[in-house]
Amino acid sequence: MRPALPIALIAVLAVTGCARIADSRINPLNWFGSSTAVANVDAAGNLRPLVTAEMIQREVDGRVLVDSVDQLEISRNAGGAILRATGTMATQGGFNAQLVPVAFEGGTLTFAFRVEMPQGFQPQGSANTRRITVARVLDEGMLAGVRTIRVQGARNARTSSR
Repeated sequence: MRPALPIALIAVLAVTGCARIADSRINPLNWFGSSTAVANVDAAGNLRPLVTAEMIQREVDGRVLVDSVDQLEISRNAGGAILRATGTMATQGGFNAQLVPVAFEGGTLTFAFRVEMPQGFQPQGSANTRRITVARVLDEGMLAGVRTIRVQGARNARTSSR
C-alpha cells in the first residue's frame, strides 16, 4: 500500500506537466471551452423573455360561483376597507370561499364570490345551513380610483357605491 501512494503522486505530477495533456480532452478544465457573448434578442431584434409563454402554468379555478349574493358590506378601517359578502349556495357543504378580483373598469371593481363544493351528493337543507360569509381586506392602493364595488354570484350581483 505504501509504494502505491508515491507512485500515484509521481504519475499525477508528471501528467500535469505535460502540455499535450493540458490541451487534450482528458483534462476536465477543457471540457466546455471558453465562453462567448450571445445576444439576448431573437431574429426580429426583439428582446427574448426569460420566461416564455409556454413555461407559464395557468391555474384554473375549479370553484363555482355562489348561487346568490344576499348581503354586501364595506367597513372602513385605517389602511383601507374590509369587504364582507354573504351568499347562499344551492346545496350544503360549500367551503374554501373567496372573493376573487375579476375586473376593474370605469371605476367599478368587480369580485367573483367563489366557493369550492365537495365531491358527491350534498343535501339541500335549510337556507341557514347553506349560507356562507367571506371577507377580504382592501388596501388604499387597491381602492384608488374605485367608485363602485360589485360582488358577483351565479344568479345575481350586489353593488355598493361611495
